[in-house]
Amino acid sequence: MKKALKIGKKFFDVLCWVVIAVLVISVIISVASRFMGTNPSLFGYSVFRVSSGSMSPELEVGDVILGKSVDDPMNIKVGDIVTYKGSGELSGKLITHKVIVAPEEVDGEIMLQTKGVANEIADSPINADRVVSVVISELKFLESFYNFFFSPWGLLVIIALIIIVFIDEVIVIIKNLTGNDVKREKKDINDIIGRIKNEDATDTDAEVSDE
Repeated sequence: MKKALKIGKKFFDVLCWVVIAVLVISVIISVASRFMGTNPSLFGYSVFRVSSGSMSPELEVGDVILGKSVDDPMNIKVGDIVTYKGSGELSGKLITHKVIVAPEEVDGEIMLQTKGVANEIADSPINADRVVSVVISELKFLESFYNFFFSPWGLLVIIALIIIVFIDEVIVIIKNLTGNDVKREKKDINDIIGRIKNEDATDTDAEVSDE
C-alpha cells in the first residue's frame, strides 16, 4: 500500500511539473506572438493561436494551429493557409490567411496574395519573404488546454497546483533535514551504548582473569 502511495505521489508531482512547464511555455509563446510579432520555433515548427475571426468558419478565434517554416516559397500553392508578417497598420503582428494567388516572380521578387475567408476584400500582394510558415494542422487538444487554463477557473487551478507543488517540496525538504538529524542522533546513541557495553565486557573479563 505504501509503495502504491509513493508511486501515486511521484506521478502526481511529475504531472504538476509538466502542466506548469507547458503553461510557462504557452505564456511565452503568447507574449512573443503578441508583442514581438513572432513565435518561438522548434525544428522549423511553430504553434500559433488565432486571435481574429478573419478565417471563420475554417479557423475560429482561440484555435491553436501548427505551422511549418517554408524552405521554398514556390512550393506554396493556392488553398494553403499561411502565417505571414503584417505591414503598415498591422506591422509587428502575424496574420494567418488563405493563399488565393500562388507565388510568382514579379520584377525579380516572389509575390503571392492571400485573403481571409470571412473577409470580402483580398489582401494586398505580399513578398514571399514575409511568410513565416504554412499551416499544416489544427491542434484541438492544445486549444482545449489554452481555453481552460486561460479562463478564471484555469488560473485558479494553476495557482493551486503551484501552491501544492511548493508545499510538497517544502515538506520533503523538512523531512529530509529532520530525518537525517534523527538518524544521526540514533547512530550516535547506539555508538555510545555499544562502547559502554564493550567497556563493561572488558572490565568483566579482566575481573575473571584476576581471580
